[in-house]
Amino acid sequence: MKSLWYGSPFYRLMLSGKTPQSFMMVPPDPWPGEGTRGNAMLAGEYLAAGKKRRIDEDPWRQPEAPSEWLAELHGFCWLRDVREVGGEEPARFAAAMVDGWIAKHQRWSALPWRPDILADRLINWIANSAMIFRGADRSFIDRFFRSLAMQRRHLMRLVPGELSGSALLHTIKGLIYAHLALAEREAPLASTLALLTRELEKQVLPDGGHCERSPAMHINVLRDLIDIRGALLAAHKEVPGAVQSAIDRMAPTLRFFRHGDGGLALFNDTDEGDPGAIDLLLARSAAHGKPLTHALHSGFQRIAAGGTLILYDCGTPPAKPCDSHAHAGTLSFELSVGKERMVVNCGAIVGADPSWRRAQRSTAAHSTAVLDDTNSSELKPDGSMGWRTENVTATRNDAEGSVWAEAQHDGYVRHFGVIHRRRIYLSGAGNDVRGEDSLAAEGGKRIKGSGKPFAIRFHLHPDVKISLAQNGASALIQLGNGQGWRFRCSGAALSLGESVYLGHPGQMKRCEQVVLSGTIQPEGVVVKWGLTRV
Repeated sequence: MKSLWYGSPFYRLMLSGKTPQSFMMVPPDPWPGEGTRGNAMLAGEYLAAGKKRRIDEDPWRQPEAPSEWLAELHGFCWLRDVREVGGEEPARFAAAMVDGWIAKHQRWSALPWRPDILADRLINWIANSAMIFRGADRSFIDRFFRSLAMQRRHLMRLVPGELSGSALLHTIKGLIYAHLALAEREAPLASTLALLTRELEKQVLPDGGHCERSPAMHINVLRDLIDIRGALLAAHKEVPGAVQSAIDRMAPTLRFFRHGDGGLALFNDTDEGDPGAIDLLLARSAAHGKPLTHALHSGFQRIAAGGTLILYDCGTPPAKPCDSHAHAGTLSFELSVGKERMVVNCGAIVGADPSWRRAQRSTAAHSTAVLDDTNSSELKPDGSMGWRTENVTATRNDAEGSVWAEAQHDGYVRHFGVIHRRRIYLSGAGNDVRGEDSLAAEGGKRIKGSGKPFAIRFHLHPDVKISLAQNGASALIQLGNGQGWRFRCSGAALSLGESVYLGHPGQMKRCEQVVLSGTIQPEGVVVKWGLTRV
């Protein structure tokens, strides 16, 4: 019904109104583009969502393109890359692309007018208007402002609607940009800022984490808030206290999620990211707080000593409607030594293949225990979660530089009557890591999963080499810098298997994994393992 109404000529008439003749102000855009991508765009080739396609014939007619690729094209985020090239050609190209979009999509259609894409387009058209207008005639500028005003009016009707989480915050940012640049009255801006304040109180947790528990979404939200703050200051408007408070809390938590190489831990739809871009984001936040060791509300622990770092997911998966980026990776961990990653999760792939999307979100794609190849939380085809791990408890004991961290979850109680407990120890010198995984009955009840197979997986970074000892009870791990670590275990059979690493956008690298396997006994199972620097 909404599609029929939005696509009708009557609705288009409702979006018409007074057309601005110029901007009241243009929010600053402090972020650099990628000149390489900009040059490729000018040459008629666009890389997005891991797909490269030609755009030189008719950019706005791509019937076979994946929706993720189209979303980035219609969002115009690439304008920053084209702008980075400099000169007159990017300006002509940008104006032609904008004019072509207006000609083809002045009427509503589902994907180009989707709220998050529409917000992206508003932000990028406004922020890059100086380049778009360079040498443009008045008739084009009139078409530009007419379209921009109509898109703003439509977005105002959609927010908040069914939006939630980081997507809602980003859409609010698009409205704030449009209000500052186009609106003559203060009321729309005031109501949008009030909505932003309410959402920040719900979404940004007391420890500075974001409700979606995804480092990648955490970056997106922090960047949006820094941009909103900059836009309001440039317009000589008061910045809501909730915005500054969220920035001050989120910046230290972003540091919390970084490995020694400057990239991010691979939890919940996250890849490593660009360390330089993260550095720039933290610098622009102007928030210098140190990260916590235990993000209690977000459900993560950071254990560090002697150059060794463990990032440990010991929290409950996010509740609806903020679970679209959640993975079934409860009690998984990542381990790095200096700038070298050792134990990892598989990461996140961007693309339209739903089978890969399900695989990378599964429990088996994380460094944790898996029972009978069953996920610890249900992953539904629509990208949300069904039943999930509900009770996760965690404790931590720091003593003389050493740390014991313990957590447990009930994700396997439903099907197997099993509680998964994991204890991780790191010595004060950082050269001794010990772990214990137990699969035990809930509160003394009978284990329903007796006889079922289990696997405790340790996915290894692609730069890591591993070889089994002759007795099969231990393995030698060699990091990318040549440093050696010995892996040993008891209570399960040790083997090596193939894995994949999705830590970089558009790249899928082969890697290996250590697998500790066995079957669940009526009295439960206890598996001990350790890593010692050679």
